[in-house]
Amino acid sequence: MIRKLGILSGLLLLAAGCSETVGTPVDQNELDYKTCVGYFDCGPGRYCNDQGFCWADCRSSADCVFVGDGMICNSFGQCLEPDGDSNCSDHDDCGQGRYCNGICTKSGAHCNGTETCPLWMNPDDECKGKCGAHCGNDNDCFGFEGDDLTCTPVGQCLQSGWEKYISPGKLPPTQCNRDSQCKGLGWQYFCDCDKERDSKTGLMICKNGAKSVCDENPDPIDFGSGPDTSPAHDFRGVWGMRMEIGVVTLGLPLVNRMNTYSSNLFLIKISHHEGNQLKLEEKVCEINLINFIDSDEPFDDLAWMLIPHTYLKSLPILEQFVEVDSATPGSPFETTQSVEVRGCILEDPINDPLPTKQDFEANPDDPRFWDEDEDGNVAMTTYMDGTLRGKVYNVQRWKAIYHGEILDNDHIRGLSTIDNVQLVISASMPALNTDTTTLIHEHEDRTYHRLMRMPDDTSCASLIREGHLNISWLRHTPHLMDVPDP
Repeated sequence: MIRKLGILSGLLLLAAGCSETVGTPVDQNELDYKTCVGYFDCGPGRYCNDQGFCWADCRSSADCVFVGDGMICNSFGQCLEPDGDSNCSDHDDCGQGRYCNGICTKSGAHCNGTETCPLWMNPDDECKGKCGAHCGNDNDCFGFEGDDLTCTPVGQCLQSGWEKYISPGKLPPTQCNRDSQCKGLGWQYFCDCDKERDSKTGLMICKNGAKSVCDENPDPIDFGSGPDTSPAHDFRGVWGMRMEIGVVTLGLPLVNRMNTYSSNLFLIKISHHEGNQLKLEEKVCEINLINFIDSDEPFDDLAWMLIPHTYLKSLPILEQFVEVDSATPGSPFETTQSVEVRGCILEDPINDPLPTKQDFEANPDDPRFWDEDEDGNVAMTTYMDGTLRGKVYNVQRWKAIYHGEILDNDHIRGLSTIDNVQLVISASMPALNTDTTTLIHEHEDRTYHRLMRMPDDTSCASLIREGHLNISWLRHTPHLMDVPDP
Protein backbone atom coordinates (compact mmCIF):
# COMPACT_ATOMS: atom_id res chain seq x y z
CA MET A 1 0.00 0.00 0.00
CA ILE A 2 2.75 2.45 0.99
CA ARG A 3 5.78 3.06 -1.24
CA LYS A 4 9.05 1.30 -0.48
CA LEU A 5 11.62 3.08 1.68
CA GLY A 6 15.24 3.13 0.55
CA ILE A 7 17.11 1.89 3.64
CA LEU A 8 19.86 0.12 1.73
CA SER A 9 22.50 2.69 2.63
CA GLY A 10 22.12 1.73 6.31
CA LEU A 11 22.57 -1.92 5.40
CA LEU A 12 25.67 -1.04 3.41
CA LEU A 13 27.16 0.61 6.50
CA LEU A 14 26.60 -2.56 8.51
CA ALA A 15 28.24 -4.60 5.78
CA ALA A 16 31.26 -2.30 5.53
CA GLY A 17 33.34 -4.58 7.75
CA CYS A 18 32.98 -7.58 5.44
CA SER A 19 36.22 -8.64 3.76
CA GLU A 20 34.57 -10.11 0.70
CA THR A 21 31.60 -9.25 -1.50
CA VAL A 22 29.82 -12.16 -3.14
CA GLY A 23 27.53 -11.79 -6.15
CA THR A 24 26.61 -8.83 -8.31
CA PRO A 25 25.69 -5.52 -6.61
CA VAL A 26 22.01 -4.62 -7.01
CA ASP A 27 21.28 -1.80 -9.44
CA GLN A 28 19.01 0.89 -7.91
CA ASN A 29 17.04 1.00 -11.17
CA GLU A 30 16.02 -2.65 -10.65
CA LEU A 31 14.58 -2.04 -7.17
CA ASP A 32 11.58 -0.02 -8.38
CA TYR A 33 12.40 2.95 -6.14
CA LYS A 34 10.54 6.17 -6.89
CA THR A 35 12.54 8.56 -9.06
CA CYS A 36 12.79 12.22 -8.13
CA VAL A 37 14.24 15.55 -9.17
CA GLY A 38 13.93 17.88 -6.17
CA TYR A 39 14.79 17.50 -2.50
CA PHE A 40 11.13 17.47 -1.42
CA ASP A 41 9.75 15.14 -4.11
CA CYS A 42 9.72 11.99 -1.98
CA GLY A 43 7.41 12.60 0.97
CA PRO A 44 7.96 12.03 4.70
CA GLY A 45 11.16 10.24 5.73
CA ARG A 46 12.93 10.35 2.36
CA TYR A 47 15.08 12.64 0.28
CA CYS A 48 16.20 12.73 -3.35
CA ASN A 49 19.71 11.28 -3.55
CA ASP A 50 22.45 12.09 -6.06
CA GLN A 51 21.29 9.27 -8.34
CA GLY A 52 17.76 10.70 -8.58
CA PHE A 53 16.03 8.11 -6.36
CA CYS A 54 13.97 8.59 -3.21
CA TRP A 55 16.25 7.36 -0.45
CA ALA A 56 16.59 7.13 3.34
CA ASP A 57 19.75 6.66 5.40
CA CYS A 58 17.91 6.32 8.72
CA ARG A 59 14.56 5.95 10.43
CA SER A 60 15.61 7.42 13.77
CA SER A 61 18.69 9.10 15.23
CA ALA A 62 19.76 5.76 16.70
CA ASP A 63 20.59 4.67 13.14
CA CYS A 64 23.10 7.52 12.85
CA VAL A 65 25.57 6.24 15.47
CA PHE A 66 27.37 4.44 12.63
CA VAL A 67 27.93 7.78 10.89
CA GLY A 68 29.16 9.97 13.76
CA ASP A 69 28.59 11.13 17.32
CA GLY A 70 25.80 13.62 17.97
CA MET A 71 24.14 13.24 14.60
CA ILE A 72 20.36 13.25 14.23
CA CYS A 73 18.08 11.64 11.67
CA ASN A 74 16.28 14.57 10.06
CA SER A 75 12.73 14.61 8.69
CA PHE A 76 13.94 13.36 5.32
CA GLY A 77 15.91 10.33 6.49
CA GLN A 78 19.39 11.91 6.44
CA CYS A 79 22.03 11.69 9.19
CA LEU A 80 23.23 15.25 9.86
CA GLU A 81 24.90 17.31 12.55
CA PRO A 82 22.27 19.56 14.19
CA ASP A 83 24.31 22.71 13.44
CA GLY A 84 22.10 25.10 15.40
CA ASP A 85 24.59 27.38 17.15
CA SER A 86 25.71 29.65 14.30
CA ASN A 87 24.95 33.35 14.66
CA CYS A 88 22.84 35.00 11.96
CA SER A 89 21.04 38.22 11.13
CA ASP A 90 19.17 36.93 8.06
CA HIS A 91 18.48 33.65 6.28
CA ASP A 92 21.37 34.09 3.85
CA ASP A 93 23.82 33.81 6.77
CA CYS A 94 22.72 30.18 7.27
CA GLY A 95 23.37 28.90 3.75
CA GLN A 96 21.20 27.53 0.98
CA GLY A 97 17.91 26.08 2.19
CA ARG A 98 18.57 27.12 5.81
CA TYR A 99 16.71 29.65 7.93
CA CYS A 100 17.59 32.09 10.72
CA ASN A 101 15.65 32.33 13.98
CA GLY A 102 16.02 36.09 13.90
CA ILE A 103 14.45 38.33 16.56
CA CYS A 104 14.35 42.14 16.43
CA THR A 105 16.18 43.28 19.55
CA LYS A 106 13.76 46.09 20.47
CA SER A 107 10.35 45.24 18.98
CA GLY A 108 10.69 41.47 19.48
CA ALA A 109 9.34 40.64 16.01
CA HIS A 110 10.50 37.65 13.97
CA CYS A 111 12.80 38.94 11.23
CA ASN A 112 14.91 38.22 8.18
CA GLY A 113 17.24 41.19 8.25
CA THR A 114 17.05 44.44 10.21
CA GLU A 115 15.05 46.07 7.39
CA THR A 116 12.16 43.68 8.18
CA CYS A 117 11.92 44.85 11.82
CA PRO A 118 8.87 47.07 12.53
CA LEU A 119 11.12 49.72 14.11
CA TRP A 120 13.93 49.35 11.55
CA MET A 121 14.68 53.08 11.61
CA ASN A 122 15.54 52.76 15.31
CA PRO A 123 19.24 51.78 15.58
CA ASP A 124 18.42 49.61 18.61
CA ASP A 125 16.03 47.37 16.62
CA GLU A 126 18.44 44.94 14.97
CA CYS A 127 17.80 41.43 13.68
CA LYS A 128 19.86 38.84 15.57
CA GLY A 129 19.53 35.11 16.12
CA LYS A 130 20.79 31.56 15.54
CA CYS A 131 20.47 29.33 12.49
CA GLY A 132 17.74 26.70 12.83
CA ALA A 133 19.14 23.30 13.82
CA HIS A 134 18.43 20.24 11.66
CA CYS A 135 15.80 18.01 13.26
CA GLY A 136 13.62 14.96 12.88
CA ASN A 137 11.14 15.74 15.68
CA ASP A 138 10.45 18.39 18.31
CA ASN A 139 12.71 16.67 20.87
CA ASP A 140 15.71 17.51 18.66
CA CYS A 141 15.00 21.21 19.25
CA PHE A 142 15.53 21.15 23.03
CA GLY A 143 18.63 22.98 24.21
CA PHE A 144 18.93 25.38 21.27
CA GLU A 145 18.53 29.13 21.62
CA GLY A 146 15.15 30.46 20.54
CA ASP A 147 11.58 30.96 21.68
CA ASP A 148 9.02 28.19 21.15
CA LEU A 149 11.15 26.13 18.75
CA THR A 150 9.47 23.28 16.86
CA CYS A 151 10.65 20.90 14.17
CA THR A 152 9.06 22.39 11.06
CA PRO A 153 8.22 20.71 7.72
CA VAL A 154 11.55 21.94 6.30
CA GLY A 155 13.39 19.78 8.87
CA GLN A 156 14.73 22.69 10.94
CA CYS A 157 14.01 23.96 14.45
CA LEU A 158 12.30 27.31 13.92
CA GLN A 159 10.30 29.62 16.16
CA SER A 160 6.68 30.63 15.67
CA GLY A 161 6.29 33.05 12.79
CA TRP A 162 8.50 31.20 10.31
CA GLU A 163 5.59 31.03 7.82
CA LYS A 164 6.15 34.70 6.95
CA TYR A 165 9.38 33.77 5.19
CA ILE A 166 8.68 30.25 3.90
CA SER A 167 5.91 30.05 1.32
CA PRO A 168 3.59 27.00 1.41
CA GLY A 169 4.91 26.33 -2.10
CA LYS A 170 8.34 25.60 -0.62
CA LEU A 171 7.10 23.00 1.87
CA PRO A 172 7.51 19.27 1.24
CA PRO A 173 4.63 16.78 1.42
CA THR A 174 3.81 15.84 4.99
CA GLN A 175 1.98 12.93 6.59
CA CYS A 176 -1.75 12.72 5.97
CA ASN A 177 -4.85 11.21 7.52
CA ARG A 178 -7.38 12.28 4.86
CA ASP A 179 -7.43 12.82 1.11
CA SER A 180 -7.95 16.60 1.23
CA GLN A 181 -4.48 17.02 2.74
CA CYS A 182 -2.94 15.51 -0.41
CA LYS A 183 -4.72 17.59 -3.05
CA GLY A 184 -2.08 20.29 -2.71
CA LEU A 185 0.22 17.93 -4.61
CA GLY A 186 -2.35 17.75 -7.42
CA TRP A 187 -5.87 16.44 -7.92
CA GLN A 188 -4.55 12.95 -8.73
CA TYR A 189 -3.15 12.44 -5.19
CA PHE A 190 -4.84 10.71 -2.24
CA CYS A 191 -3.96 9.62 1.31
CA ASP A 192 -2.84 5.99 1.05
CA CYS A 193 -4.74 4.27 3.90
CA ASP A 194 -7.93 2.41 4.70
CA LYS A 195 -10.48 4.98 5.82
CA GLU A 196 -13.47 5.26 8.12
CA ARG A 197 -15.92 8.04 8.85
CA ASP A 198 -15.02 10.12 11.91
CA SER A 199 -17.99 10.18 14.29
CA LYS A 200 -17.42 13.81 15.34
CA THR A 201 -16.59 15.56 12.08
CA GLY A 202 -18.11 13.25 9.47
CA LEU A 203 -14.81 13.28 7.53
CA MET A 204 -13.33 10.15 5.99
CA ILE A 205 -10.01 9.63 7.80
CA CYS A 206 -7.43 6.85 8.19
CA LYS A 207 -8.71 4.04 10.38
CA ASN A 208 -7.75 3.85 14.07
CA GLY A 209 -6.04 7.24 14.05
CA ALA A 210 -3.31 6.06 11.66
CA LYS A 211 -1.10 8.37 9.60
CA SER A 212 -0.02 7.66 6.05
CA VAL A 213 1.58 9.31 3.02
CA CYS A 214 0.19 10.83 -0.15
CA ASP A 215 0.27 8.65 -3.25
CA GLU A 216 -0.56 9.30 -6.88
CA ASN A 217 -3.52 7.68 -8.60
CA PRO A 218 -2.29 6.46 -12.02
CA ASP A 219 -5.77 6.82 -13.55
CA PRO A 220 -6.68 10.03 -15.42
CA ILE A 221 -8.43 12.72 -13.38
CA ASP A 222 -12.20 12.40 -13.66
CA PHE A 223 -13.60 15.67 -14.99
CA GLY A 224 -17.03 14.20 -15.65
CA SER A 225 -18.72 12.98 -18.80
CA GLY A 226 -21.46 15.55 -19.26
CA PRO A 227 -22.72 16.22 -22.80
CA ASP A 228 -20.01 17.76 -24.99
CA THR A 229 -22.71 19.81 -26.72
CA SER A 230 -23.15 21.86 -23.54
CA PRO A 231 -21.33 25.24 -23.35
CA ALA A 232 -20.17 24.11 -19.88
CA HIS A 233 -18.11 21.23 -21.28
CA ASP A 234 -15.17 23.35 -22.43
CA PHE A 235 -14.50 24.59 -18.89
CA ARG A 236 -13.61 21.18 -17.47
CA GLY A 237 -10.07 20.91 -16.09
CA VAL A 238 -7.74 22.25 -13.42
CA TRP A 239 -7.77 25.98 -12.72
CA GLY A 240 -5.96 28.38 -10.42
CA MET A 241 -7.87 31.13 -8.63
CA ARG A 242 -6.65 34.32 -7.02
CA MET A 243 -9.23 35.40 -4.45
CA GLU A 244 -8.78 38.67 -2.57
CA ILE A 245 -10.95 39.76 0.34
CA GLY A 246 -10.48 43.33 1.55
CA VAL A 247 -11.50 43.60 5.20
CA VAL A 248 -11.42 46.19 7.98
CA THR A 249 -10.77 44.89 11.51
CA LEU A 250 -11.77 47.04 14.48
CA GLY A 251 -10.73 46.65 18.12
CA LEU A 252 -7.22 45.28 17.60
CA PRO A 253 -4.67 45.94 20.38
CA LEU A 254 -2.20 48.78 19.70
CA VAL A 255 -3.49 49.69 16.23
CA ASN A 256 -7.31 49.58 16.89
CA ARG A 257 -8.16 49.62 13.14
CA MET A 258 -6.44 47.65 10.39
CA ASN A 259 -7.14 47.19 6.68
CA THR A 260 -6.11 43.73 5.49
CA TYR A 261 -6.32 41.65 2.34
CA SER A 262 -6.96 37.97 2.86
CA SER A 263 -4.96 37.07 -0.23
CA ASN A 264 -5.76 33.51 -1.28
CA LEU A 265 -4.70 31.07 -3.98
CA PHE A 266 -6.99 28.12 -4.72
CA LEU A 267 -6.31 25.01 -6.82
CA ILE A 268 -9.66 24.19 -8.43
CA LYS A 269 -10.96 21.12 -10.20
CA ILE A 270 -13.90 21.88 -12.50
CA SER A 271 -15.96 18.89 -13.59
CA HIS A 272 -19.01 18.55 -15.85
CA HIS A 273 -21.38 15.69 -15.07
CA GLU A 274 -24.78 16.68 -16.44
CA GLY A 275 -26.67 19.41 -18.27
CA ASN A 276 -25.04 22.83 -18.18
CA GLN A 277 -23.90 22.53 -14.57
CA LEU A 278 -20.26 22.63 -13.50
CA LYS A 279 -18.96 21.47 -10.12
CA LEU A 280 -16.06 23.39 -8.58
CA GLU A 281 -13.90 21.64 -5.97
CA GLU A 282 -11.56 24.11 -4.27
CA LYS A 283 -8.32 23.43 -2.40
CA VAL A 284 -6.82 26.39 -0.50
CA CYS A 285 -3.10 26.56 -1.31
CA GLU A 286 -2.06 29.84 0.30
CA ILE A 287 -3.48 32.51 2.60
CA ASN A 288 -1.43 35.67 3.02
CA LEU A 289 -2.75 38.45 5.22
CA ILE A 290 -1.51 41.75 3.73
CA ASN A 291 -2.09 45.03 5.55
CA PHE A 292 -2.79 48.17 3.51
CA ILE A 293 -4.00 51.76 3.77
CA ASP A 294 -6.79 53.24 1.66
CA SER A 295 -4.39 55.24 -0.53
CA ASP A 296 -2.49 52.00 -1.41
CA GLU A 297 0.78 53.80 -0.61
CA PRO A 298 3.64 52.18 1.37
CA PHE A 299 3.37 52.53 5.14
CA ASP A 300 5.07 51.36 8.34
CA ASP A 301 3.59 47.96 9.21
CA LEU A 302 3.83 47.51 12.99
CA ALA A 303 1.84 44.28 13.44
CA TRP A 304 0.69 41.49 11.16
CA MET A 305 -1.19 38.23 11.36
CA LEU A 306 0.19 34.94 10.00
CA ILE A 307 -1.54 31.70 9.02
CA PRO A 308 0.40 28.69 10.38
CA HIS A 309 0.97 25.74 8.05
CA THR A 310 -1.08 23.50 10.37
CA TYR A 311 -4.08 25.80 9.78
CA LEU A 312 -3.66 25.70 6.00
CA LYS A 313 -3.18 21.92 5.87
CA SER A 314 -6.36 21.28 7.88
CA LEU A 315 -8.77 23.12 5.57
CA PRO A 316 -11.29 20.94 3.71
CA ILE A 317 -12.20 20.87 0.02
CA LEU A 318 -14.96 23.40 -0.71
CA GLU A 319 -17.66 22.89 -3.35
CA GLN A 320 -19.66 25.29 -5.50
CA PHE A 321 -21.80 24.89 -8.62
CA VAL A 322 -22.25 27.02 -11.75
CA GLU A 323 -24.86 26.93 -14.51
CA VAL A 324 -23.16 27.85 -17.79
CA ASP A 325 -25.82 28.61 -20.41
CA SER A 326 -23.41 30.40 -22.73
CA ALA A 327 -19.64 30.42 -23.17
CA THR A 328 -19.68 33.66 -25.17
CA PRO A 329 -17.23 36.25 -23.79
CA GLY A 330 -19.08 38.48 -21.37
CA SER A 331 -21.46 35.73 -20.23
CA PRO A 332 -21.96 35.32 -16.46
CA PHE A 333 -20.19 32.68 -14.35
CA GLU A 334 -22.25 32.97 -11.16
CA THR A 335 -21.57 30.37 -8.47
CA THR A 336 -23.77 29.00 -5.74
CA GLN A 337 -22.83 29.93 -2.18
CA SER A 338 -20.11 27.98 -0.40
CA VAL A 339 -20.16 27.80 3.40
CA GLU A 340 -17.25 26.84 5.64
CA VAL A 341 -17.09 26.78 9.43
CA ARG A 342 -13.62 26.64 10.96
CA GLY A 343 -12.65 25.60 14.48
CA CYS A 344 -16.04 24.31 15.54
CA ILE A 345 -18.79 21.89 14.53
CA LEU A 346 -22.38 23.08 14.11
CA GLU A 347 -25.49 21.03 13.42
CA ASP A 348 -26.67 23.77 11.05
CA PRO A 349 -23.49 25.38 9.62
CA ILE A 350 -25.45 28.18 7.95
CA ASN A 351 -27.73 29.33 10.77
CA ASP A 352 -26.40 28.11 14.14
CA PRO A 353 -24.52 30.79 16.11
CA LEU A 354 -20.78 30.35 16.50
CA PRO A 355 -19.65 29.39 20.02
CA THR A 356 -18.09 32.30 21.89
CA LYS A 357 -15.27 33.06 24.29
CA GLN A 358 -17.82 33.00 27.11
CA ASP A 359 -18.93 29.50 26.03
CA PHE A 360 -15.33 28.29 26.18
CA GLU A 361 -14.67 29.86 29.58
CA ALA A 362 -17.87 28.28 30.95
CA ASN A 363 -17.08 24.84 29.47
CA PRO A 364 -13.72 24.20 27.77
CA ASP A 365 -15.06 20.75 26.80
CA ASP A 366 -18.03 22.20 24.89
CA PRO A 367 -18.43 19.61 22.08
CA ARG A 368 -18.91 22.32 19.48
CA PHE A 369 -15.24 23.32 19.70
CA TRP A 370 -12.89 21.43 17.39
CA ASP A 371 -9.10 21.54 17.33
CA GLU A 372 -9.31 21.40 13.55
CA ASP A 373 -5.64 22.21 12.91
CA GLU A 374 -4.55 19.54 15.44
CA ASP A 375 -2.04 21.78 17.23
CA GLY A 376 -3.34 21.05 20.75
CA ASN A 377 -5.18 24.37 21.15
CA VAL A 378 -8.88 25.17 20.97
CA ALA A 379 -10.36 25.99 17.53
CA MET A 380 -8.00 27.42 14.86
CA THR A 381 -4.66 29.04 15.66
CA THR A 382 -3.40 32.20 13.97
CA TYR A 383 -0.23 34.04 14.90
CA MET A 384 0.28 37.74 15.58
CA ASP A 385 3.78 39.06 14.91
CA GLY A 386 5.46 42.46 14.90
CA THR A 387 5.47 44.71 17.93
CA LEU A 388 3.04 42.29 19.62
CA ARG A 389 3.66 38.55 19.28
CA GLY A 390 1.44 35.67 20.28
CA LYS A 391 -1.14 33.07 19.26
CA VAL A 392 -4.82 33.78 18.80
CA TYR A 393 -7.40 30.97 18.85
CA ASN A 394 -10.58 31.65 16.91
CA VAL A 395 -13.65 30.23 15.22
CA GLN A 396 -14.88 31.47 11.87
CA ARG A 397 -17.72 31.13 9.39
CA TRP A 398 -17.46 32.51 5.93
CA LYS A 399 -19.74 32.33 2.92
CA ALA A 400 -18.70 33.11 -0.63
CA ILE A 401 -20.43 33.73 -3.98
CA TYR A 402 -18.38 34.53 -7.09
CA HIS A 403 -19.98 36.88 -9.62
CA GLY A 404 -17.76 35.90 -12.50
CA GLU A 405 -17.65 37.00 -16.12
CA ILE A 406 -16.32 34.69 -18.84
CA LEU A 407 -13.49 36.32 -20.79
CA ASP A 408 -12.63 33.20 -22.80
CA ASN A 409 -12.40 29.44 -22.20
CA ASP A 410 -9.27 29.95 -20.08
CA HIS A 411 -10.00 33.12 -18.07
CA ILE A 412 -12.83 34.24 -15.76
CA ARG A 413 -12.91 37.21 -13.41
CA GLY A 414 -15.31 39.21 -11.28
CA LEU A 415 -16.30 40.56 -7.90
CA SER A 416 -17.17 38.38 -4.91
CA THR A 417 -19.76 38.55 -2.15
CA ILE A 418 -18.18 37.43 1.13
CA ASP A 419 -19.92 37.12 4.50
CA ASN A 420 -17.28 36.60 7.17
CA VAL A 421 -17.67 36.25 10.95
CA GLN A 422 -14.65 35.50 13.14
CA LEU A 423 -14.63 35.31 16.95
CA VAL A 424 -11.62 35.22 19.27
CA ILE A 425 -12.01 32.33 21.73
CA SER A 426 -8.72 32.60 23.61
CA ALA A 427 -5.10 33.70 23.16
CA SER A 428 -1.61 33.02 24.43
CA MET A 429 -1.46 36.44 26.11
CA PRO A 430 -4.21 38.67 27.63
CA ALA A 431 -3.53 41.60 25.26
CA LEU A 432 -4.56 39.46 22.29
CA ASN A 433 -7.65 37.97 23.95
CA THR A 434 -9.88 40.84 22.85
CA ASP A 435 -13.11 41.00 20.88
CA THR A 436 -12.75 42.38 17.38
CA THR A 437 -15.15 43.27 14.59
CA THR A 438 -14.42 42.42 10.96
CA LEU A 439 -16.14 44.20 8.09
CA ILE A 440 -15.79 43.84 4.33
CA HIS A 441 -14.05 46.94 2.94
CA GLU A 442 -16.45 49.44 1.37
CA HIS A 443 -14.52 49.43 -1.94
CA GLU A 444 -16.14 46.50 -3.74
CA ASP A 445 -13.28 46.03 -6.20
CA ARG A 446 -10.94 45.04 -3.34
CA THR A 447 -12.92 41.78 -2.94
CA TYR A 448 -12.62 39.87 -6.17
CA HIS A 449 -11.49 36.69 -7.93
CA ARG A 450 -9.60 35.73 -11.09
CA LEU A 451 -9.64 32.19 -12.50
CA MET A 452 -7.10 30.90 -15.04
CA ARG A 453 -6.79 27.45 -16.59
CA MET A 454 -3.71 25.47 -15.52
CA PRO A 455 -2.17 22.15 -16.65
CA ASP A 456 -4.00 19.10 -15.26
CA ASP A 457 -1.00 18.07 -13.12
CA THR A 458 -0.67 21.48 -11.41
CA SER A 459 0.25 21.39 -7.71
CA CYS A 460 -0.16 24.08 -5.07
CA ALA A 461 3.59 24.69 -5.28
CA SER A 462 3.47 25.43 -9.02
CA LEU A 463 0.32 27.54 -8.63
CA ILE A 464 1.98 29.61 -5.89
CA ARG A 465 5.05 30.14 -8.10
CA GLU A 466 2.74 31.34 -10.88
CA GLY A 467 0.75 33.58 -8.55
CA HIS A 468 3.89 35.30 -7.23
CA LEU A 469 5.21 36.31 -10.65
CA ASN A 470 4.90 40.06 -11.11
CA ILE A 471 3.60 39.52 -14.65
CA SER A 472 1.08 36.80 -13.80
CA TRP A 473 -2.65 37.29 -14.35
CA LEU A 474 -3.08 35.60 -10.94
CA ARG A 475 -0.82 37.99 -9.02
CA HIS A 476 -2.07 39.97 -6.02
CA THR A 477 -3.21 43.50 -6.87
CA PRO A 478 -5.14 46.02 -4.75
CA HIS A 479 -8.07 46.15 -7.19
CA LEU A 480 -9.70 43.72 -9.63
CA MET A 481 -8.92 45.66 -12.79
CA ASP A 482 -5.29 46.42 -11.93
CA VAL A 483 -4.43 43.54 -14.26
CA PRO A 484 -5.54 43.97 -17.90
CA ASP A 485 -7.71 41.28 -19.44
CA PRO A 486 -5.78 38.73 -21.53
